[in-house]
Amino acid sequence: MSLPGGLGELLSRLLALDSSLSARLTLTEEAGWWRAVAVLGAHLGDGPLWFVIALIAFGLGNKATRQFVLLAAVTAIVAVGLTTVLKLLIRRSRPREAIGFYSTRYDRHSFPSGHATRVACLAMIFSHQFPCCTVVFYALALFVVLCRVALGIHYISDVLVGLVIGFLASWVIISIW
Repeated sequence: MSLPGGLGELLSRLLALDSSLSARLTLTEEAGWWRAVAVLGAHLGDGPLWFVIALIAFGLGNKATRQFVLLAAVTAIVAVGLTTVLKLLIRRSRPREAIGFYSTRYDRHSFPSGHATRVACLAMIFSHQFPCCTVVFYALALFVVLCRVALGIHYISDVLVGLVIGFLASWVIISIW
């Protein structure tokens, strides 16, 4: 299917630029400890990790903590659900095979990034609850998404769109909560 009015050519150029810039940010195997830091950072956005944290917080927390966990869970479910639907529709392959990442075994599609969506939701929700630490939460989200690109798991556009989805979903849900 071709896009009207030269949009296909524009899209091709944008994807080529995205691929080129993403490749420049990708760490090589020789990156040593930088690569180890990136692996750790990339896993900070893992769904099962945050699921366990949420279960512990919900089980041990007071009423306010449980409300906070519920808000975070609803936001993440909505945002990551939307991301998953888009992944299945778009079916963009990852930049390269990511060895040692469980998520790439069941999720071969990179666009948009579910990790970016999740960390954007978490940054927004935590910033809403703890405004004094907003810079820390957003810095951690940025760290996670940069690690995903540095390891070649995602293109830059994957994480940018994932961040936008996470921020927008969080904003909407916080607004109506």
